[in-house]
Amino acid sequence: MGSATGTASARARSTQSDSPRERILRCATELLAEGGPSALTLRTVGARVGLHNSSLFHHFPGKREIMAVVLGRVSESLRERLEPLAQDAPPSLERLVAVLVTLSDHYAVERSEARCAVRLLLEPELAGARGGQGATALWSWLARAQASGAIRTVNVGHAARNLLSMVLLDPVWPTTGTEESDRDRDRRRTELAAFVHGALARSA
Repeated sequence: MGSATGTASARARSTQSDSPRERILRCATELLAEGGPSALTLRTVGARVGLHNSSLFHHFPGKREIMAVVLGRVSESLRERLEPLAQDAPPSLERLVAVLVTLSDHYAVERSEARCAVRLLLEPELAGARGGQGATALWSWLARAQASGAIRTVNVGHAARNLLSMVLLDPVWPTTGTEESDRDRDRRRTELAAFVHGALARSA
């Protein structure tokens, strides 16, 4: 029974991911990553996913709504992956390193999402009310960690932006689509951990 239920659930997820709405959103994510809002047009989306404009309008009223959903998802994905920091009490620098390495691993695979996240952090209004909420847990953790003495005294806003820049830009630089090698993955993780320690660790 369990096996049959699992197979049915997997089939349902696959069907959902292949639905016209999901294909539209995947395509829009890639277009936003490649060229920003100006690259996202209904004509280009329709051509890539094989849908006429009338079919696109059945799922979304227009470009603005597609972009808001895509960037809202990007913001929510970032929020979910930083959420463990909200439960980190008392704040631990090693916990921050672990969360950021996991986030970097995610973006090393989901490169289009990483590029959209960069745009979202620079222009949170693109995603409407949810746009600026993705990284709230990081700002909060840094403030709590500083107050508790777990990290050295820093400008919380600057520190958060520097950490997110390291996490987001390294996995997608350069922008060509070659897969990350094991050696590059290990190098990325080691350099990220060293950067976090160098930026936040208290002097001995």
